[in-house]
Amino acid sequence: MNITINPGAATDDAAQIDSIVTTMQEDMETLDGAIKRNIPDGVQTTWSDTVRNNWEGYYGSDVPAAMEEMKLSASNLRLAVEQALAYDQEKN
Repeated sequence: MNITINPGAATDDAAQIDSIVTTMQEDMETLDGAIKRNIPDGVQTTWSDTVRNNWEGYYGSDVPAAMEEMKLSASNLRLAVEQALAYDQEKN
């Protein structure tokens, strides 16, 4: 079985994952601030309270967990490239 590694492309992909996660985290912080500023001070309804409560649940656990999984994917991709290159160097 032959494996073709394009280290530049793979590490670029990992860097893009990191960049996307960073952007998403910044956007989530902006959204979190907007929700906390506007609910209940600007909008006080049962619906808005439900939105804020749900958001706090997601933002407090689900969102950070998903971000960490994406960061782990980038790390795993880098590690896979490093290990494949090390294996290739041992064979030659």
